[in-house]
Amino acid sequence: MPLYSFPHIKDMNCKITEHRNRFFAHMDFDAFYAQVEQRDNPKLRGKAVSVGGTGGGKGIVMTASYEARARGVDTGMSVMEARRICPELISLPCYGPKYEAITLNLLSALREFVPEDCIEQYSVDECFADLTPVAKNFYDAGRIAAEIKRRIREIENLTVSMGISYNKTFAKLATKLRKPDGLSVVTQENKEEKIYSMSAGKLWGIGRRNSLRMAAMGVNTIGDLAGSSRSAMRKEFGINGVIFRMLARGEDTSEIMRKTKKEKSLNHYHTMADPVYRQEDVTKEIRRIGEYISRKLRAKELVAGYLHLSVRFENLKYDSDIVRLTSYTNDDREIFDTAMKIYATLHKPSAELKARQFGMGVYDLHTDLKEVNLNLFENNVHIPYSALDRIKSKYGEGVIRVGIKT
Repeated sequence: MPLYSFPHIKDMNCKITEHRNRFFAHMDFDAFYAQVEQRDNPKLRGKAVSVGGTGGGKGIVMTASYEARARGVDTGMSVMEARRICPELISLPCYGPKYEAITLNLLSALREFVPEDCIEQYSVDECFADLTPVAKNFYDAGRIAAEIKRRIREIENLTVSMGISYNKTFAKLATKLRKPDGLSVVTQENKEEKIYSMSAGKLWGIGRRNSLRMAAMGVNTIGDLAGSSRSAMRKEFGINGVIFRMLARGEDTSEIMRKTKKEKSLNHYHTMADPVYRQEDVTKEIRRIGEYISRKLRAKELVAGYLHLSVRFENLKYDSDIVRLTSYTNDDREIFDTAMKIYATLHKPSAELKARQFGMGVYDLHTDLKEVNLNLFENNVHIPYSALDRIKSKYGEGVIRVGIKT
């Protein structure tokens, strides 16, 4: 899901009608989840693959490979319907932490080309970048985009489609012009040729119902929307109608959205397709979630002071507790040890009442100053977590892990 919706009127710069001499890039990682699975398992390459749902055919398709899309499988479709359309479809479960870890690595690579405050993560597989500080013209912007694509291929062996334009909306639309692994540029001069023939539903914020309402007004393409009556759009859709029209005309004057608030917590919950109760399965799940939380803390250069653990059972009741960590940390071992101490105080799952979800959260977050509180009476081996994180980002989560006494 997007981290926010399409530009609102409050995001616009009302002092100008359109951006001038600005160069925005939009990146869309092609069939991201499916592409990652095909990369990691050569046997899946060239086959119809979807990610999402469970082994029993429940759930929805979160993304589908281009081979599956060619057979009619689409995002949002139920797995059962997708298998009726494409019987040979290979449906895989979604492993969010794996994909998010790759995204963090890709965003880190993007910071090699543009300042951090010029990058906006839109969703797990999409982001914007303002190339204006590093590009003088569209030629420069295209050259930098090509270098970014090359760098992503180098570090993750993944393809990305990119669009470049003078505003964010047209950059996002430009990405759709050539997929997968494409690069397209939309300027003030060629916008009518490249954008106006596209369906109005391609604009962000316009869903199926709004598309039908627009069609009833004779608005079928982005060109139709750009030439529509402002008052008629306002009457039918309110302020959103005005924004739709502005976006279609290239009058999106929004900027890269920057985080201004300090993060106060990080959380991760995992609902299992097959509930568990055996101690070894519980330990494995708590450790996996703890590793993910710890890695996310390190990626954001944060340490935590409190840890929360929760267990939800098959009857939907849950038990949880929160404790203070012995010191501010993002160390896998300390997070895991503390989580297991919390678990020891909670109600335990059994064969009659299994656990279906585990959750973990960290609070009281502060910037990681890279300081180690040395205890002269404790032999605590220093672990090069940053190096391990880089190895995992390149070769996958299961390639290496810290040995922990369980």
